[in-house]
Amino acid sequence: MTNHAAFVLENRKMTFGATQMPTVGDHDALIKMKFCGVCGSDVHFYEHGEPEFPDVYPFILGHEGAGEVVKIGSAVTSLKIGDRVAIEPGIPCRTCQWCTSGRYNLCPEVVFPSAPRAPGILREFVCHPADMCFKLPDNMSFEEGALIEPLAVAMTAAREAGARIGQSAVILGGGCIGLVTLLALRAMGLSRITVVDLFDIRLSKAKELGAWNVVNARESDAIGEVVRLHDGLGSDLVFETAGSTVTAAQTIKMAKRGGTIMIVGNVVGQTPIDFQLMTNKELTIKSNFRYSNIYPTTIDAVASGRIDVKSIISRYYPLNEAPQAFEDCINEKASMVKAVIKFEDA
Repeated sequence: MTNHAAFVLENRKMTFGATQMPTVGDHDALIKMKFCGVCGSDVHFYEHGEPEFPDVYPFILGHEGAGEVVKIGSAVTSLKIGDRVAIEPGIPCRTCQWCTSGRYNLCPEVVFPSAPRAPGILREFVCHPADMCFKLPDNMSFEEGALIEPLAVAMTAAREAGARIGQSAVILGGGCIGLVTLLALRAMGLSRITVVDLFDIRLSKAKELGAWNVVNARESDAIGEVVRLHDGLGSDLVFETAGSTVTAAQTIKMAKRGGTIMIVGNVVGQTPIDFQLMTNKELTIKSNFRYSNIYPTTIDAVASGRIDVKSIISRYYPLNEAPQAFEDCINEKASMVKAVIKFEDA
């Protein structure tokens, strides 16, 4: 049986070939992949590579996936052949202090597919621990299953920020994570949600998905406009999802007194923080690294109809057009919310 895969050979160069068929351990499941979302971190690696790992090529990307169980290990009782599953990608060590306390997303030894040196899931067959594969209800599609991963990031951010009905929220960034954060907050009962971005096409999508207000930061004073929209006081919750030092610094000025800031994006570099203003407002600043213990809740939110996660999909690509998907994610950043790779028999 051939296991076809998409390999990155160097920056912005991808090819196809065969990779080894995985060996299924006692506690593993072999998954025949059906759909794989293209994450911003995948695109970053494809475009820029990782200087710390110059010898990692050829490398397989992808970590947002769903598929069908075709084989299980001898000790697996939670799954059976034919089950449709969403893959929670990060594999923790299970024994460190973070794992044993339930915060396994912070495990320093976590193996995360598509993060060097762990090959990703843009391949036809993937072996994964069975307890990190979550069954999809009959009314959920494989593509919805593949999008549980980014939605889990948003659900965790909303949960850890303490989001509750009656609060207001601002989301800085209208890309994939910003929009799934919008969906998560709306599912939790929040309605006064403002999305800030630089591109009207993203802001239009945010309005379509239920944003109360939108602000184009290229055309107006984002801080002043957000404060004005939120009764001149600022917002109860501020979510940074753009991964920018500029927007990260703005959060303190947009937050209401006593409010909470949640850093979700990967903000690379030093961010100037006005700690005196933060103290005067008695703000809480929190951060969110991936997710933990939330896949079942996230799947239920989609299966119940509370979240239409398919609404963020911009375009589907067959596996042999994966290079085009990555190029489009680079060249059409303003309009490409989520590219999804569809395997041949999905």
